[in-house]
Amino acid sequence: MKKIFAIFLSIVLLVSVAVTVTACNDNDVVTDSLVVYNWADYIYDTKLNDFKDYYKALTGNNIEITYVTFDTNETMLTKLMQGDAQVDVICPSEYAIQKLLENDMLVSLNYFDEQKYRSGMNVNSELYVHNSENIDRHIIEKIDEGFSDIKVKGNDVPQKMSDYLVPYMYGTLGILYNKYAFNEMGIYDYETMNNANWGILFNDDGSGNKLSDGLTGNILMKDSIRDSYAATVFYLKESGKLNGLKTADGKLYTDMLAGELINAVDDTLIELCKTALTNQKSELFGYEVDFGKDDLLKGNAMVDLAWSGDAMYAVEESWNDYLCPECVTRTGIEQGSGKDAVIVCSECGSECGDYELGYYVPHSTGNIWFDGWVVPKNYDKGHLNAIKLFINFLNNPQVAAQNMLEIGYSSAVSADAVRSDDNARAILAEAYVVNDDSWECVDEKGNAITEFDYDSWEEFAEYYFDYCDEMDNSNWRYPFMIAESGDGTYNRNLETLGVMRDYGENNKAVVTMWNYARSAGVSALPLLGWTALAVAVVVGIVFLCEYIKHHKNSVVKVTNATKSDESDKTE
Repeated sequence: MKKIFAIFLSIVLLVSVAVTVTACNDNDVVTDSLVVYNWADYIYDTKLNDFKDYYKALTGNNIEITYVTFDTNETMLTKLMQGDAQVDVICPSEYAIQKLLENDMLVSLNYFDEQKYRSGMNVNSELYVHNSENIDRHIIEKIDEGFSDIKVKGNDVPQKMSDYLVPYMYGTLGILYNKYAFNEMGIYDYETMNNANWGILFNDDGSGNKLSDGLTGNILMKDSIRDSYAATVFYLKESGKLNGLKTADGKLYTDMLAGELINAVDDTLIELCKTALTNQKSELFGYEVDFGKDDLLKGNAMVDLAWSGDAMYAVEESWNDYLCPECVTRTGIEQGSGKDAVIVCSECGSECGDYELGYYVPHSTGNIWFDGWVVPKNYDKGHLNAIKLFINFLNNPQVAAQNMLEIGYSSAVSADAVRSDDNARAILAEAYVVNDDSWECVDEKGNAITEFDYDSWEEFAEYYFDYCDEMDNSNWRYPFMIAESGDGTYNRNLETLGVMRDYGENNKAVVTMWNYARSAGVSALPLLGWTALAVAVVVGIVFLCEYIKHHKNSVVKVTNATKSDESDKTE
């Protein structure tokens, strides 16, 4: 994959040689700076060198990058709002961007107005290509739908978030599950699963009955307040637990769209969520943040509340040559030997090989989330050129392809932009071992590859860009493509996917509810019992040590006395 970038960037460098011809050696070249603040493992490995080449090609200058990471939006927000971090460009989630904007901490970028964006930039105009057209417009529409009325501190005019951020990655919230275990339990069925929807996480079939005894103790819940809250309010609506109930201003919860319901955090809904999450604990294997996909791959659990990127990674890792996709059974047997060996189903005789895990996005309501690049007001003004070029660089289709391969999530760069770019096509074809003339089909040792995972680019593209899961009629990587179908084939449209906002003043109440639900049912008596036992053991050890010490002293005294008596007798 690196060689594709090398070819592309070499062409750019050759074209831009006039920009740097005046520099006799590296000592004559100016070195600019950039400080990036991003999630850990949220960009492809060779991005620094690739961006440095890109930057020099367009400006003639070198670039020195300081790359810093954070683990949660809250960590990032705390550092920025307390003034503990001076950075140039950050990649928060949508609700964190809202909070920064409300506190008047962001610079307007106007990326989708090229003239405004290029204001203040110093680049070779003949070589610069503005990449805003590559971004999927549905994402901008969705952001404007949820964040077009942000009230900035000290400004009465509502602001559009899309003027302040450039989308980077996005995805959905859904359910990762073992479809072969589901089939054995008799619940891997279109009607069954689409009646249960989010109830799968609560072992509820959608009508208040248990979905399967086999799920009890095999469900993982995300140890994330916002994601678990969203899944729970969706479940409450589907299962009829919100029927007839109204908000404080008289609106029925059942009349709310996904985007409204997901952001309703009034006392009534919080209390209902607390009850549902507390009752759910008897069905759980546990809570997790990063290891749910591993637990499903190892067979420790059957269900997990998951983000689409993690889910796609887990699904692709779950390939098993002995699974029969026709029967959805583990009945593969090997026939023949050597190169002629094949694995076929012992029941139906079809060729085996399938992914054991699946990802399910409920039809009724769901969450779609975004991360995007923003610039804080305390950025270094001398770094503006580097900031704007860095953001634009990330919207190259080939860079987007590299990022999706590295981190698993969906790039905001549209599917059409990626699939129609020759460099991006070569990157994907090589990574997925596609029989395609866009890349040199050789292995790491330079030997010609004769066995391919995909026989043609068309076959691969159907999987990568157009794949639609048969159980939920959803495109996991590009949900907007399915949401737009509108022909009645899919029970899905953009309104079923809501975006979460910052909870504002009600955030504390949601956190309190979550802490209660997480700890509910954990009795203090066992803890007190173990504490008492520990104290007793410690006291016992102390007494034992004192006894041994006293006993040894007594022995020494007796011994000394005996020796003294013997000495007297001798005399």
